[in-house]
Amino acid sequence: MPSWPSIPRRLLLTLAGVGASLAAAPRALAAASEGGSPSPAPAPSSAIWTEFFKGQRIWAYADRQSLRPGEPLNIMAAGGPGQPVRRARLEVFRISSGLPTPVWISDFAEVRYRGATRSAAAIGPGWPPTFPGIDTTTWPPGCYYADIVEQTTATRDVKAVFWVVTNPRRSGAVLLRLGTNTYQAYNPWGGHSLYPNDDDENRGLIVSFDRPTEPSFFEYDVFLVGWLEGLAASLGGVDYASNFDVHTDPTLIERYPLVLTSAHDEYWSGEEFDAFHRRIFMLGRNTAFLGADAAYCQIRYGDLNRGPGAPDLGRQLVCYKTAADPIVLRAGKGDPRRLVTNNFRADARRPETMLMGSAYQNWFQPDGPQRPSYKVARTDLPFFAGTGWKVGDVAADVVGYEWDNRDPDGDGKRLWDAARSLDPAIDPASVSVLFRGEATADDGSHGVAEATYFRSPAGARVFNAGAVRWAWGLGKEGFVSPPFQRFNENLIRALSRRS
Repeated sequence: MPSWPSIPRRLLLTLAGVGASLAAAPRALAAASEGGSPSPAPAPSSAIWTEFFKGQRIWAYADRQSLRPGEPLNIMAAGGPGQPVRRARLEVFRISSGLPTPVWISDFAEVRYRGATRSAAAIGPGWPPTFPGIDTTTWPPGCYYADIVEQTTATRDVKAVFWVVTNPRRSGAVLLRLGTNTYQAYNPWGGHSLYPNDDDENRGLIVSFDRPTEPSFFEYDVFLVGWLEGLAASLGGVDYASNFDVHTDPTLIERYPLVLTSAHDEYWSGEEFDAFHRRIFMLGRNTAFLGADAAYCQIRYGDLNRGPGAPDLGRQLVCYKTAADPIVLRAGKGDPRRLVTNNFRADARRPETMLMGSAYQNWFQPDGPQRPSYKVARTDLPFFAGTGWKVGDVAADVVGYEWDNRDPDGDGKRLWDAARSLDPAIDPASVSVLFRGEATADDGSHGVAEATYFRSPAGARVFNAGAVRWAWGLGKEGFVSPPFQRFNENLIRALSRRS
């Protein structure tokens, strides 16, 4: 696998929720965008034009999170503050098991600075397409990104935009549902994100997919996707989807022998939670959560710029968190406790422990020196064949930067309450710990990470990795462990066999 850059998401939280203005460009700068010289006028705050990579000059976003082959794709691009007008092209790549595969190159187009209003973080900056109506007919399903390359200097703004091409035939043996909502929830471009959690005065309650987004996919998920691509042919195919794909069609995850979720998959809609709960506890279909902090916070979608009769593309993400969600006051069908955009575990309503067997406990700074290890807790399951591990052996240094365990509060309740919880409890005796690790949280407290496994009453076999860094052991330089890869291959093959 190539070496991808790491972008510590928590480092951006100091920018989150800043109420800075995305004011219109100064007149001199606006004149420059019409072909004049760049103005020395002060640039807008870095809280707005967040640098994802050092030297970022051109920013871009796609008009959808995912698409089917043949659906048109529009890419909006703009130069950053103070940047001159440039001619540039789009170079599109698909993530493969080795180096990314070149897929398509656009013609050169003019890329200029474009301003945006104070509402850009919530509803997008409203840029016109720079690369409109891209024909995706021949693009195979997979995970895609685009670099933007300047004509005169060949300078490259890397991984400027990311999207998924889905498989309309749903023919793979494995579906990886990526945590695309989480990518956006942490994105401060435009002046705010959904953070800080406990600051209702400064954080946003709505964020838009129609804005440049840091390439979060390349922190963790790229290593999982690249590794899966190497197994895809022998497995019978691997397909990909976004959060919104499952939200709009909960049946999407029903046919696949195995459904996976990715490294940091924190933000789900209630419809997604229902779909996974149904898959595990009613349909008895195998599921593996290959990260941590999954299904922690409930969201709902909007699409404010959708035309009459046009499809809903879910371009806004709504989450009130600690603020009062007015949906509880609205008349309509359904129990408001299932609709409110708060933590799923709030008031013990739908604790994640009763979906996955374990759930988020804590976190540490991702750029810090901690490198906690998972140690083997048992070896008597078929997944351990060929690893050579003994109980107590170090499996991989992949605990953190967020982690899960069976009883996050440590009070024996597992976040569940018989009088208040809407989902039934999982028998604690049925949940086994396969790996265990320890870490020190950012607040100085001691944490225990657990990778767990259980079989639901309906027959689903369910694995939860319990560590955001799990995918690093599959492909990140300095973290790869062949026995760890073997365990994961055994797990995926066993859970994805068609009955």
